[in-house]
This record gives sequence, C-alpha cells and structure tokens, in this order.
Amino acid sequence: MLFVKNYDIVTPGEMLADEGVGGSGTYTEGKKIFSKYLGTVMLNKDWINVSQLNGAYIPKEGDEVIGKIAAVEGTYWAVDIDTSHYCRLDAREANTGYRVEDLSELMDVGDVVYAKIIRVGKDLSSSLGLRGGRYGKLPASMLIKFNPMKISRIIGKEGSMINLLRERSKCDILLGKNGVAWVSGDKIGMEAVLAAINVINEDSYTGDISAKVRDILERYSSQKNGVE
Repeated sequence: MLFVKNYDIVTPGEMLADEGVGGSGTYTEGKKIFSKYLGTVMLNKDWINVSQLNGAYIPKEGDEVIGKIAAVEGTYWAVDIDTSHYCRLDAREANTGYRVEDLSELMDVGDVVYAKIIRVGKDLSSSLGLRGGRYGKLPASMLIKFNPMKISRIIGKEGSMINLLRERSKCDILLGKNGVAWVSGDKIGMEAVLAAINVINEDSYTGDISAKVRDILERYSSQKNGVE
C-alpha cells in the first residue's frame, strides 16, 4: 500500500509504502520503503523516489556537471564545480585531438566547461573527462545556479519540463547535476528560463508548478511578440 502521493513533503524515516520498489532518496526494511531525507515524493509507475529539498551537491561518478576553470597547471586544469574540492581535468581526458604546450590556449581561467565526473576519491575529490557527447568548453552565455536537489523537477517526468523550457524559450539549455544551468539564446528567452528555473527552485513542492512555468513562458513569449 502506498501512503504518499506525488509532491508530498516527507521527513527522514517516514514510511512511504509497505510494498513496491524504492528509488533514489529511499531505503527499505523488509518490504517497507522509507524516506532518507526531508524531501519531495516523486512517483512513477515503477519507483518511489524522494528528491531532497536542501543539501550540497555530492559528486558521483557519471554525473554531468558545469564548472569554471579555476587554475591552469602543467598537465591539467582545476575546475570549480561548487564542491569542497576543485576537480582535476587532465589534458589526456580533454579529447582535444592535438597537443599544446600551454593548456591555457585551449581553456583558461574563467572559461565554462561541461564535463562528466569519471572518478571520485574517498575524500570526494573528483576527476573530470570530456570524451563523447557535448562535453567541452561552452560559449559565454548565462549561468543559473539552483539547488542541486531540484534537478529532477527541472527535468520533469520523462524530460517534460526541460523540453518545455527549451521549446518555448527557443534556448539551448544544459543542466549540471551540481546545480548549474547553462542557457544560450536571445535576451528574452534567457530571461524566461531564468524566471522559470527560479520558480521551480523556490516552489518545487507544489503540484501546480507546471502551470506556473507555462504562465511565465507565455508572458515572455507575449513580450517577445510585442503583445502587452
């Protein structure tokens, strides 16, 4: 039996169901499923998940993150992803296709990079890689910070929310699991995404968040079209 519904706020140790499959943010005792966190219930047909309301980002292998180059060393870049340690991005993991003597010719301090975490140490220090996908240096554009625990709401069920943001704003959007979004588009479109992500970030526990985001996007769309 399920004891909660979608978007319910639950506390650590609260029983969510006495059968079923527990997902992220949960633990089980026998067949019973409990919440690990103070967080928001996210249900789908197969899993019960709990998205933590607050908390710092903890690096995990395979996570895609957005960070800034903090230092350029001899054979690697130090990348700031808002954790307790800078990440190490070795030149051999940069997939540049050619050699340079000075790595700052490729990426310098302050440049923004989209990368995957490929190793995490016991002290939570991390190493990054750029092989495959869209990984690499990102063009200068808007960066939006959000609570890393809200990323599932920004993505939405089966990508519904992030697809809505991309389609209505006409912006290119990348999300880092460390709580950073990179947004590229025209001024009004980027402002719309900023407003929508801020609402999700502050109000993700309410069930009508999709309607609020749609209203925001409609207002900015009207502004773009010159409609008062």
